[in-house]
Amino acid sequence: MRICVVGAGFTGLSAALYLSQKKHKITVFEKEKILGGLAAGFKLPGWQASIERHYHHWFTNDSFALDLIKNLGLSKDLLIPSPLTSIYYKGNSYSFNSPLNVLAFPHLSIIERLKCGAVLAYLKILPASLAVNLEKYTAYEWLKKYFGKKTFQVLWQPLLDGKFGKYSKRVNMAWFWARIKKRTPRLAYLKGGYQKLMEGAAEKIKKNGGEIYLNAPFDKKKANSFDKVIFTGPSFIFTKIFEGLPANYKKNLLSIPHLHALNMLLITKEKLLTESYWLNINDRKFPFLAVVAHTNFVEQKYYGGKHLTWIGNYLPPGHPYLNMSKEELFKLFKPYLLKINPGFNFDIGNLDFELFYGPFAQPVVEKNYSKIKPRFDTPIKNVYLANMDMVYPWDRGTNFAIELGYNVAKYIEEN
Repeated sequence: MRICVVGAGFTGLSAALYLSQKKHKITVFEKEKILGGLAAGFKLPGWQASIERHYHHWFTNDSFALDLIKNLGLSKDLLIPSPLTSIYYKGNSYSFNSPLNVLAFPHLSIIERLKCGAVLAYLKILPASLAVNLEKYTAYEWLKKYFGKKTFQVLWQPLLDGKFGKYSKRVNMAWFWARIKKRTPRLAYLKGGYQKLMEGAAEKIKKNGGEIYLNAPFDKKKANSFDKVIFTGPSFIFTKIFEGLPANYKKNLLSIPHLHALNMLLITKEKLLTESYWLNINDRKFPFLAVVAHTNFVEQKYYGGKHLTWIGNYLPPGHPYLNMSKEELFKLFKPYLLKINPGFNFDIGNLDFELFYGPFAQPVVEKNYSKIKPRFDTPIKNVYLANMDMVYPWDRGTNFAIELGYNVAKYIEEN
């Protein structure tokens, strides 16, 4: 078959790779100048490796990503460190890597800490087949009930409110379960960044006879040249390209709210976070959700000896930060970064910064989401949709993007 894949992120590339190995004639169209979608890389002169435009890592149980790395002969470049995760609360940072850290957390009573550990253990062992039933509850109501009001207010409410804003009370509990279920003490990354893996996949697709066109936006007219089309972009964009969709189908797709990623990358001579890789901000007075010190995870030698730190946000459409320049945002963030590290030197000679925008990065999964979760089939014959709205109950991530690509590829072979 002649198959068109729209989008060269991990879903599109994994679908194209699978189908090219099955001897189908594959053509990939990507509107950007580089591979990757939301996982695309960024590299400055003098760096040995790229870094993603938005912070990324794999868990050690992300089997689809790790298998792809192995199958492309890149296992020698795999890094599996054990970085430190912490939370910032009431002016201090606290390690939150293990049950012992939970038991040592001073802002909860010993009974609250023991209860917290027990509920986390329950969520960790709960299988997906049962966890999907949690979708009938909001995370807000379930967490408050089972962790207790104070634990919820200290640990979970600031993170839900910080990430989802006005949608925080609507996110379902199955989404929260997936965040706990997937977490592993050790994380994984690839020397050279995610770009290296995507380039390896693209090279294999081309060896299999496939074609990949960058800086090549897709339009509906191109669909007529192919037997089947796989569209991997956001649902909103799908409805714009394929006009005339049935009203109910279009309404269902557009009923899923999305948040946009807006992440600032600080490039500094010194460390902003002395030890932690990931610092959740459990203080909603702060104008950002997390601080992610990439070079406390991957050595700074790959980045010209500089330290790379993400300041992370997810924001709804129309949020004022989305219209601010990187200089304006940095000015807003700086006083709060100084609260985290009062002695840090923010002089211009000591740092640079970049700002990256990722539209439709996070779907908001509300109660009973499985009833509206999109399917691969669309009302347009031989046109299939596969994007991050479909990985539920799991949360968005490149491992599930790869799995989704394989699954849609297999589906269209069978139908």
